[in-house]
Amino acid sequence: MKGVARTWAAAIIAGSGLMLYCGDQAFAQQPSQPKQVSLDSLLGTTISTASKYAQKSAAAPASVTILTSEDLGRFGFRTLQDVLENVRGFYVSNDRNYPYLGARGFSRPTDYNNRILLLVDGHSLNEQVWGGVGVGSDLPINLDAIERIEIVRGPGSTHYGTNAMFAVINIVTRTVATLDGLIAGARVGTEGLREGTIAAGGTLGKSSSFTMSGLLSRLDGADRYYPEYDTPQSHSGVAHALDWERSVSGLGSLNVGDVDLHVGYYSRSKGIPTGAFASTFNDPRTMTVDERFWGDLTAMREVGERLRLTGRLYADRYRYRGAYPSASAPDYADGGRSTDVGGEGIAVWDLTSRHRLTVGSEVRRVLRAEYYEFSPGVQNTRDNKPNSTIAVFSQDEFQVSPMLTLVGGLRWDWNARREDALSPRLAVIVMPTSATTIKALYGEAFRAPSAAEADLSTTYNVSNPALKPERIRTLELTVEYRFSSPLMLSGSVYSFRMHGLIDQDLLPDGSVTYKNLTKADGSGAELELDYRPDGPVSAHASYALQRADQRPLGERLTNSPAQIASLSITVRHRRRLQLTGLTRYESGRQTLTGPSTSAHVRTDANVSWSPAGLRGAELGVRVTNAFDVAYQVPGGAEHRQNAIPQDGRLWSIRLTRRF
Repeated sequence: MKGVARTWAAAIIAGSGLMLYCGDQAFAQQPSQPKQVSLDSLLGTTISTASKYAQKSAAAPASVTILTSEDLGRFGFRTLQDVLENVRGFYVSNDRNYPYLGARGFSRPTDYNNRILLLVDGHSLNEQVWGGVGVGSDLPINLDAIERIEIVRGPGSTHYGTNAMFAVINIVTRTVATLDGLIAGARVGTEGLREGTIAAGGTLGKSSSFTMSGLLSRLDGADRYYPEYDTPQSHSGVAHALDWERSVSGLGSLNVGDVDLHVGYYSRSKGIPTGAFASTFNDPRTMTVDERFWGDLTAMREVGERLRLTGRLYADRYRYRGAYPSASAPDYADGGRSTDVGGEGIAVWDLTSRHRLTVGSEVRRVLRAEYYEFSPGVQNTRDNKPNSTIAVFSQDEFQVSPMLTLVGGLRWDWNARREDALSPRLAVIVMPTSATTIKALYGEAFRAPSAAEADLSTTYNVSNPALKPERIRTLELTVEYRFSSPLMLSGSVYSFRMHGLIDQDLLPDGSVTYKNLTKADGSGAELELDYRPDGPVSAHASYALQRADQRPLGERLTNSPAQIASLSITVRHRRRLQLTGLTRYESGRQTLTGPSTSAHVRTDANVSWSPAGLRGAELGVRVTNAFDVAYQVPGGAEHRQNAIPQDGRLWSIRLTRRF
């Protein structure tokens, strides 16, 4: 712990010294300097995730964080995991196959991120077999194609239905307004990283435009040592050249008047070095492949000055394949596939200048939700359970006075194979001054059992069609106070209660099934300070204090850090130079079967330079875990490791050029 404290102190002192030095040497920002989004611009950004219509974040009935494209570039982020683990109150567990996102102290090991809803341009990417979604390199996406990321904390089922229990995250891609031309990039780094990106946009006549982006990434990885396998028969605990990764992805959009078409594709293959699921340690065949294709067609029409109608049609296809060879089944593989189609209609009616009513309906048909296991010479299993859901929802927003707004919402979900779900939302938004916003929030959300949990029988799993949805109730109070033009303080206190949590239950014959076994309580407080002046130095700090307990035992949930803090400082220099340092502290987390992991401090840095003689070019150098701090996160039930070591020091160099 003393070492952690010394590292934390050193990072703060170094960052403060850098800030003071550069603040003395630099001068007011000129147009030629790197971009800095002002606080006024950030607060004026409209979002659509919280209510499914455009509104400023201060008016949204939720605790909201907006990350702009300038924010992503300032930190030099490469993957979505880099972005999300540095958002207030969020944390990530990476088991060297998939990353898992935790929020407000809650993250069940290996839950496939099925209690977070992730959208791209309003389209849900949670698949239909496990309900999971990628939150890192397993959702490969060119960050140059992102306009902003809208993060809405708390229950979101009132508008989105299942999975939206702790947050709704919407990745909003660029339009031709901000991507009129071409951006090409290349990155190289440690562990054999090679990556190429491209993003482009343009107009097609007077009323049409397009955007497109792509990413191609290769990572050789490094040898990983795990003492749990340190025997001569297991290669002395060293997984050699197994932590590799291959990714390709593409996004495209076409706008014709009031009609938008969005399509996306990605494929990601990953080697597994941990010996997960009792596979043979150091077997080079151990790997997973995830592939996704989706399309979304949206049309909007204004009927008079007060009514706006939106219709949306969508389709998804997801495929997973895993190879886990073992001594008893050397060619064992499993896989899952899902295909679904659906549609949504929304009407937003401004009854008066102070009263807005939103009503909508969504229909989804899951054409395939399939899981299979394959091993030559033994019994193989395959199960498929199609499904349908219908939902109706409404939200009423009434401005009682310029200082007071009331919001109420309700959604009903009917599922052909599940129990119905009712999800209410209430919000009181008070703006006593132009500098202060206070929100009192109440919401409920649910997660319907996934097909893998309730419907699909396998060699080791017994289906349980009677499984009921998980449910959560959340109370929250948020305050935003603007001290001055460049400085704002945000804070939240919250509590939640969950019941019907779904866990595995071991049966007498050794097989497992899923049951509603657990309840949980959680509470916490979050603070955030944002300083964005016009000058050369900006800063951001956040702190989260959180606790999540299992009821009725009162024991802290596993994989739940009690404290998370971060501090970042950005300095812009007259010679088109920008330096950003980010230090993040996280307390230990309880593991499944052993002692807690240790607290740690990780420091990242990013330097970007725009050469004056090469217009449109930018060179960036990013260092992750600059002090090479050793830290771990809890493993899952499928791991022999109690805790899994995370990356040490990594660096990468990236060159981009705008044409």
